[in-house]
Amino acid sequence: MDLAILETGLGGRLDSTTAVHAPVVAITSVDLDHQEYLGDTLTEIAAEKAAIIHAGVAAIVAPQPAEAFDVIIRRCESVGVQPRLIAGHASDRVAGTTVSTVSATTADGRAIVLVKTPEAKFENVTLALRGLHQVDNAATAISIAEALNERNFRISHEAIVKGLETATHPGRLEMWPGPPQFLFDGAHNPAAARALRHYLDEFIKQPVTMIFGAMRDKALNEMMSTLFPKAAKVILTTLDNPRAASPADLMWAVPQDFAKSNIVQTTSVSEALDFARKTTAPDDIVCITGSLHLIGEAQELLKADR
Repeated sequence: MDLAILETGLGGRLDSTTAVHAPVVAITSVDLDHQEYLGDTLTEIAAEKAAIIHAGVAAIVAPQPAEAFDVIIRRCESVGVQPRLIAGHASDRVAGTTVSTVSATTADGRAIVLVKTPEAKFENVTLALRGLHQVDNAATAISIAEALNERNFRISHEAIVKGLETATHPGRLEMWPGPPQFLFDGAHNPAAARALRHYLDEFIKQPVTMIFGAMRDKALNEMMSTLFPKAAKVILTTLDNPRAASPADLMWAVPQDFAKSNIVQTTSVSEALDFARKTTAPDDIVCITGSLHLIGEAQELLKADR
């Protein structure tokens, strides 16, 4: 094996992936998730994640909320590591960062960016993945690639650009043609819900029918408060998973100020899809969100129908 890219399963401090002693590590933006295991505050969660940073590693740190950033920087200082920072938010106050600038966007929400690192410049790169939050992710990926280059795993400038311009990520702002169009985004925590809402606000102009299903241990009310105001109607559903919230669970979590008349409850993903297709105009859009498990089940059903 020449290269293994591993995602920590949960947190970092006690995650099994620490067994490989990775020479390059990266921490993307920290937000609330899995609080029952990682802690109830960003400070606690950041401490769990920052524990993947050890002496001698190249540590790439994406933009962070201030309290998470401070924890990560203290961890770097304690093990003698100089972090490689991606500019944005709290990390702007540290010199020598990788800086990304959006010069334009495509109609479907892909950013055209300029990324400057301490080593190189990447100009007029059209990111393949939709959403402005992908700008920080792209800069993080570039920094990882440069760290690998330093460790004799060669990735050329041209290959980095090709990767950014052709990457795919099923279930993350993934669009299927209609009629009606389907937009899939497995937003399963408040941060992901905010990223989806920003995308809907900026790039989706037609009415949205939203199919929502999620695991019962998620921050349901906060996710709904973010997403539901953007929907003309909401279809609640459950999925074939023992952790899934029932329609009744979901209904209980709906924000008090959201009009219940705009909500339909269904008992299966198949029923939710049937109702969405019958009640959504051909030029409108169906957004399926709340869980990657929901995305997978919905896409299998739609493929079978086609």
